[in-house]
Amino acid sequence: MARYIVSALKSTATPAGVVLDRIVGPGWTATPSELLELLEGGQHEFVLENSDHRLTSQRDARGGLRMMVVDGAGQEVQADRLPHWQLENHRERKQVRRTWFQRLIDPDAA
Repeated sequence: MARYIVSALKSTATPAGVVLDRIVGPGWTATPSELLELLEGGQHEFVLENSDHRLTSQRDARGGLRMMVVDGAGQEVQADRLPHWQLENHRERKQVRRTWFQRLIDPDAA
């Protein structure tokens, strides 16, 4: 079984609440859908760095897969109670003024 260390769970605030967006570890990044595929096979284990928590998947009543974090006793842990949970605030990228030379080389670039 392959074991991966999860160092951060990145999320995004939506009108429906906080939604898991990405899972980050040393040298890798995965989306929840990619992670669910790996978890479903049972050949991969994802553990949270410096804790006994791990990621697991569970099938709901409609047949869909749901990702959740469980503690060492197998109890589900709410995302907002995890020290690794990080809420990202998406900000507008600051427009950097281009030099005359950059505009000359590529006038159509943003």
